[in-house]
Amino acid sequence: MLTCDVDKSIPAKPKISVVLSSGGMKALAAVPLFEFLDLNSIPIDLMVGCSGGSIMSALRGIGCGTQEIIEFFKGVERFKPFTHMDYRALLGLAKLPFGKFDMRSGLLRPKKYRSILEETFGETRIEDLHPKVLLQATDVSTGEGVILDKGLVRDALYASSALFPLLPPLEFNGRWLSDGYYTSPLPVSEAVKHDMDVIIAVTFFDPIDMRADNYAACISNYYTIQGDATTRYQMALSIDMHTHEIIIIKVDFKNPVSIWDVQHIPEIIETGQIALDARKDDILSAIKHFS
Repeated sequence: MLTCDVDKSIPAKPKISVVLSSGGMKALAAVPLFEFLDLNSIPIDLMVGCSGGSIMSALRGIGCGTQEIIEFFKGVERFKPFTHMDYRALLGLAKLPFGKFDMRSGLLRPKKYRSILEETFGETRIEDLHPKVLLQATDVSTGEGVILDKGLVRDALYASSALFPLLPPLEFNGRWLSDGYYTSPLPVSEAVKHDMDVIIAVTFFDPIDMRADNYAACISNYYTIQGDATTRYQMALSIDMHTHEIIIIKVDFKNPVSIWDVQHIPEIIETGQIALDARKDDILSAIKHFS
C-alpha cells in the first residue's frame, strides 16, 4: 500500500470569502478592502453579494480595478437612471383612473438602469466571473431568498438590486425576482454553506435620519431598521454554524448616503478605510493561524 508523508511545515491555505451587503453606492466602501487583500497577496476564493454588494462583486469578478469601479458608479449617476417615473404605476398606487400597480410594477422605469448594466457586462455570465461570485435575490412570488450562480450577469445584477416598489422585479430563470435585501442583506450563510474557512463580511450602515421629511427619506429609514434586524439575526445563525473565522467589518456612515450621491464618493471610501483599519490585524491573524 502506498503511503505519503505530509509536509507539516507547509501551512494550510484557508479558503477565503468576501461577503458584501446591500447598500447602493455605500458598497464603494469595500474598495479599501480589495486594495488591502491585493497588497498582501491574499486571494479571494468566493464572493457573495447583495444588491449594491452584488454590483461590487461582479465588477471585481470581471477584473475591474479601483478607478474602474468608481467610474462605474459615477456613470450610473450621470445617466440618471433613477429619475424616469412610470406614471401609470404612480396612478395605480393612488388608485386613480388609467393607473395599474401590481407585484410586477415599479414606480421607476428600469430601461436606463438595465442599459447601463448591459453596456458594462455585455454577455458575461455569472459562471465566467473570477473569483466565483454568488448573488442574492428574492422571489417575490414565494418570499424565498434565491442565490444566483448561473445566467447573464446583467440580468442577475438587476434582479439583485431591484428595490421594490421603486424598481419592478425581473423574470429570471422562470422566477420573478427582486432585491435580495428583503431576505438576506448580508448573505454570510452562503459562504458558510460553501465551506469557506475565513469569511470577511462587510456591512454598510446608514444612521436613522430623524429629520426625514419626504417619502424617500422616510422609507430609507424603514429599510435601514429592517435590514439591520435581519442582518443581526442571520449573523447569529451563521456564527453558530461556522467552525472557523467570520470577521465582520461594519462600515458606519455619519450621514445617510443615497444611490445618486456621487459627490460623497471620497467620503464613502474614507469611511470604508477607517472601518478596515480597525480589522486589518484580525484578518491577517485569522489567515496566518488557520490550520
